Amino acid sequence: MSIRTALTSVTNNFTKYLAKGVGVAALGVVAYDSHVVGKLQADVYAKSGDANAGIKAFDNTQYLSSPSVTTSKLKNEVFKFELDSNIRSFVNSAIGYIKGFGTMLIDNVVPLGLGLGALLGKGKWSKGSAIGLGVYSVIKIFKDVLGFGHYNDLNKRF
Repeated sequence: MSIRTALTSVTNNFTKYLAKGVGVAALGVVAYDSHVVGKLQADVYAKSGDANAGIKAFDNTQYLSSPSVTTSKLKNEVFKFELDSNIRSFVNSAIGYIKGFGTMLIDNVVPLGLGLGALLGKGKWSKGSAIGLGVYSVIKIFKDVLGFGHYNDLNKRF
Protein backbone atom coordinates (compact mmCIF):
# COMPACT_ATOMS: atom_id res chain seq x y z
CA MET A 1 0.00 0.00 0.00
CA SER A 2 1.51 3.26 -1.07
CA ILE A 3 1.27 6.56 0.74
CA ARG A 4 -1.03 7.91 -1.94
CA THR A 5 -3.59 5.13 -1.49
CA ALA A 6 -3.37 5.48 2.29
CA LEU A 7 -4.09 9.22 2.06
CA THR A 8 -6.96 8.54 -0.33
CA SER A 9 -8.40 6.02 2.12
CA VAL A 10 -8.15 8.49 5.00
CA THR A 11 -9.74 11.32 3.02
CA ASN A 12 -12.56 9.09 1.83
CA ASN A 13 -13.28 7.89 5.37
CA PHE A 14 -12.57 11.17 7.17
CA THR A 15 -16.06 11.49 8.66
CA LYS A 16 -15.91 7.92 9.95
CA TYR A 17 -12.58 8.56 11.68
CA LEU A 18 -13.80 11.91 12.98
CA ALA A 19 -16.89 10.26 14.51
CA LYS A 20 -14.74 7.58 16.15
CA GLY A 21 -12.40 10.26 17.51
CA VAL A 22 -15.32 12.23 18.93
CA GLY A 23 -16.57 9.05 20.59
CA VAL A 24 -13.18 8.34 22.14
CA ALA A 25 -12.93 11.93 23.39
CA ALA A 26 -16.39 11.81 24.95
CA LEU A 27 -15.67 8.51 26.67
CA GLY A 28 -12.36 9.90 27.92
CA VAL A 29 -14.04 12.95 29.44
CA VAL A 30 -16.73 10.82 31.10
CA ALA A 31 -14.13 8.38 32.44
CA TYR A 32 -11.93 11.20 33.77
CA ASP A 33 -14.82 12.93 35.55
CA SER A 34 -16.02 9.63 36.97
CA HIS A 35 -12.54 8.74 38.22
CA VAL A 36 -12.02 12.10 39.94
CA VAL A 37 -15.43 12.01 41.63
CA GLY A 38 -14.80 8.38 42.57
CA LYS A 39 -11.55 9.35 44.31
CA LEU A 40 -13.24 12.19 46.17
CA GLN A 41 -16.19 10.03 47.20
CA ALA A 42 -13.80 7.26 48.34
CA ASP A 43 -12.09 9.66 50.72
CA VAL A 44 -15.34 11.10 52.06
CA TYR A 45 -16.97 7.69 52.52
CA ALA A 46 -13.92 6.19 54.22
CA LYS A 47 -13.47 9.09 56.61
CA SER A 48 -17.16 9.21 57.54
CA GLY A 49 -17.17 5.46 58.13
CA ASP A 50 -14.11 5.77 60.38
CA ALA A 51 -15.65 8.68 62.25
CA ASN A 52 -18.94 6.85 62.80
CA ALA A 53 -17.12 3.74 64.04
CA GLY A 54 -14.96 5.85 66.35
CA ILE A 55 -17.99 7.59 67.80
CA LYS A 56 -19.75 4.27 68.35
CA ALA A 57 -16.67 2.74 70.01
CA PHE A 58 -16.16 5.82 72.19
CA ASP A 59 -19.81 5.83 73.20
CA ASN A 60 -19.42 2.21 74.27
CA THR A 61 -16.56 3.15 76.63
CA GLN A 62 -18.69 5.70 78.48
CA TYR A 63 -21.11 3.29 80.11
CA LEU A 64 -20.72 0.14 82.19
CA SER A 65 -23.56 -2.23 83.03
CA SER A 66 -21.80 -3.03 86.30
CA PRO A 67 -18.83 -1.37 88.00
CA SER A 68 -15.72 -3.24 86.82
CA VAL A 69 -12.21 -1.95 86.24
CA THR A 70 -11.41 -4.92 83.99
CA THR A 71 -14.44 -4.31 81.77
CA SER A 72 -13.56 -0.63 81.57
CA LYS A 73 -9.97 -1.40 80.50
CA LEU A 74 -11.18 -3.94 77.95
CA LYS A 75 -13.60 -1.38 76.50
CA ASN A 76 -10.78 1.15 76.26
CA GLU A 77 -8.59 -1.39 74.45
CA VAL A 78 -11.41 -2.13 72.01
CA PHE A 79 -11.77 1.62 71.47
CA LYS A 80 -8.02 1.99 70.75
CA PHE A 81 -8.16 -0.99 68.38
CA GLU A 82 -11.07 0.60 66.51
CA LEU A 83 -9.15 3.85 66.13
CA ASP A 84 -5.97 2.13 64.95
CA SER A 85 -7.70 -0.26 62.55
CA ASN A 86 -7.24 0.58 58.86
CA ILE A 87 -9.14 -2.34 57.33
CA ARG A 88 -12.46 -0.51 57.55
CA SER A 89 -10.96 2.54 55.87
CA PHE A 90 -9.61 0.41 53.02
CA VAL A 91 -12.95 -1.32 52.43
CA ASN A 92 -14.95 1.89 52.80
CA SER A 93 -12.70 3.73 50.35
CA ALA A 94 -13.29 1.00 47.76
CA ILE A 95 -17.05 1.19 48.33
CA GLY A 96 -16.94 5.00 48.13
CA TYR A 97 -14.95 4.91 44.88
CA ILE A 98 -17.43 2.54 43.27
CA LYS A 99 -20.34 4.68 44.42
CA GLY A 100 -18.78 7.91 43.17
CA PHE A 101 -17.70 6.38 39.85
CA GLY A 102 -21.14 4.85 39.29
CA THR A 103 -22.90 8.07 40.24
CA MET A 104 -20.96 10.01 37.65
CA LEU A 105 -21.58 7.37 34.98
CA ILE A 106 -25.30 7.68 35.67
CA ASP A 107 -25.05 11.48 35.75
CA ASN A 108 -23.28 11.46 32.37
CA VAL A 109 -25.43 8.80 30.74
CA VAL A 110 -26.19 10.91 27.64
CA PRO A 111 -22.57 11.59 26.63
CA LEU A 112 -21.66 8.04 27.63
CA GLY A 113 -24.32 6.54 25.37
CA LEU A 114 -23.58 8.88 22.50
CA GLY A 115 -19.84 8.31 22.87
CA LEU A 116 -20.33 4.55 22.78
CA GLY A 117 -22.60 4.95 19.77
CA ALA A 118 -20.04 7.07 17.96
CA LEU A 119 -17.18 4.71 18.78
CA LEU A 120 -18.86 1.34 18.31
CA GLY A 121 -21.56 2.24 15.81
CA LYS A 122 -21.30 1.70 12.09
CA GLY A 123 -22.16 4.10 9.32
CA LYS A 124 -25.08 6.40 10.08
CA TRP A 125 -25.27 5.35 13.74
CA SER A 126 -21.70 6.43 14.37
CA LYS A 127 -22.08 9.73 12.54
CA GLY A 128 -25.47 10.42 14.12
CA SER A 129 -24.06 9.81 17.60
CA ALA A 130 -21.14 12.13 16.85
CA ILE A 131 -23.57 14.84 15.71
CA GLY A 132 -25.61 14.24 18.86
CA LEU A 133 -22.47 14.66 20.95
CA GLY A 134 -21.74 17.93 19.18
CA VAL A 135 -25.24 19.24 19.88
CA TYR A 136 -25.07 18.04 23.49
CA SER A 137 -21.69 19.70 24.03
CA VAL A 138 -22.86 23.02 22.58
CA ILE A 139 -25.93 22.98 24.84
CA LYS A 140 -23.77 22.01 27.83
CA ILE A 141 -21.32 24.84 27.13
CA PHE A 142 -24.06 27.45 26.80
CA LYS A 143 -26.07 26.24 29.78
CA ASP A 144 -23.46 25.14 32.33
CA VAL A 145 -20.23 26.89 31.34
CA LEU A 146 -21.57 30.26 30.18
CA GLY A 147 -24.65 30.18 32.44
CA PHE A 148 -27.34 30.93 29.84
CA GLY A 149 -30.66 29.36 30.77
CA HIS A 150 -29.39 28.23 34.15
CA TYR A 151 -31.36 29.67 37.04
CA ASN A 152 -29.71 30.31 40.36
CA ASP A 153 -32.36 30.17 43.06
CA LEU A 154 -30.02 31.69 45.67
CA ASN A 155 -29.44 34.89 43.67
CA LYS A 156 -32.94 35.20 42.28
CA ARG A 157 -34.26 38.62 41.36
CA PHE A 158 -37.43 39.77 43.07
